[in-house]
Amino acid sequence: MAEISQFSIVTYERRPGLWRAAMTPVRRSGAFILGRTTFSVVTPDDFTSESDAKFAAEKIIRKL
Repeated sequence: MAEISQFSIVTYERRPGLWRAAMTPVRRSGAFILGRTTFSVVTPDDFTSESDAKFAAEKIIRKL
């Protein structure tokens, strides 16, 4: 189970009224060189509000 504090969550509006969230780990392991590797996950569904998209992202992080 991953900690929400270990991820940065960015919400964005794909189209008017349709929101998604992208989650990116804040801390990198020693095997990665900062600026060279990006790992991001986007919520698979559109949501009607920014807060719903953020909540869905938090649920995904908890499942990791």
